[in-house]
Amino acid sequence: MTLLLEVLREQRAQAADGPPRYAQAWDRMVDLVSPIWHNEQMWRGGGCCLPDGGAALAMALYLVAEEHQVHPRDVRREQVEGLLLKSAQTGMILSATLPLWEARLRALGHDLDAGTDPVSVSWRTLRRDNSPPDTACDDIHLDSLHRWGYGFIEGLEAVLGPMYSLAF
Repeated sequence: MTLLLEVLREQRAQAADGPPRYAQAWDRMVDLVSPIWHNEQMWRGGGCCLPDGGAALAMALYLVAEEHQVHPRDVRREQVEGLLLKSAQTGMILSATLPLWEARLRALGHDLDAGTDPVSVSWRTLRRDNSPPDTACDDIHLDSLHRWGYGFIEGLEAVLGPMYSLAF
């Protein structure tokens, strides 16, 4: 079975053609998650949000590093969490975070429709809404293994959640 870190390292190789801080952000993300995911296996099928979580963490590290002109290793968890709009009642990341991230990416000069920009290509995957259609049967809505919402939000909630206690 394929390990999650192998998948993330393959994605990291694609980031090499992007801006220097983007590739550095991927390196930093792999360094951060390696201790907690050293034996984590990929699930078969579409249920696992952890690859999106790793990619979203790399994207968040890149955004903060590029905006502050620092190396991604100098980005702190609080700064990443500062990129997220959260519900005051539940603490869950709100979908309104999506347009804010897109505005930041555009401000950094990324054409989000460009097929040759590794940042934009990754972003289009992360922004995918995994929610079932309104016409889905009730069983889908009750399935706890089904993915819900934007990939980057699902992924970050998993990576930054209490299960992993990721500190940086």
